[in-house]
Amino acid sequence: MNKLNVRFFSIGMLVATIIVLLYGFFFNNESNKTDQAEAKEGYTLVENNRLDLFNEKIANLEKENEQLKATIESYKKEKSKEQKEVVYKFQIREGMSLEDIAKGLNGIYIITDQKDFVKFMVKNGYEKKIQPGEFSFKQGMSNKEIAEMITK
Repeated sequence: MNKLNVRFFSIGMLVATIIVLLYGFFFNNESNKTDQAEAKEGYTLVENNRLDLFNEKIANLEKENEQLKATIESYKKEKSKEQKEVVYKFQIREGMSLEDIAKGLNGIYIITDQKDFVKFMVKNGYEKKIQPGEFSFKQGMSNKEIAEMITK
């Protein structure tokens, strides 16, 4: 090998090194750019040991959530039993109209729709048989049960 070949070889190595360094300098930032792009989209980079901690916390929260759901369901069942046992008293006075009675029963949540109750009473002939007095009602009673109770 002569000196000229060695010089060209060394110049080639120097140019190749410069190209590699420039490539690394300009194009190595892609990983940082993707990290920044992911952060903008709402992603977060997490180490594996911290990821395990997060997964453990999530599992604990899911267990707690299931326990709370069970507690809520049992509370709802108890509440519905209590509501069925509640008795509401309502007094029908002499001279009250059917609309007044329907409005009063709707006010204590014995009936859900005043118009339907009035139509039922008129259609079945109960509106003329209503008796004054104090009556005890439970929620969930049908229009027929209410009509029979107040017309005795």
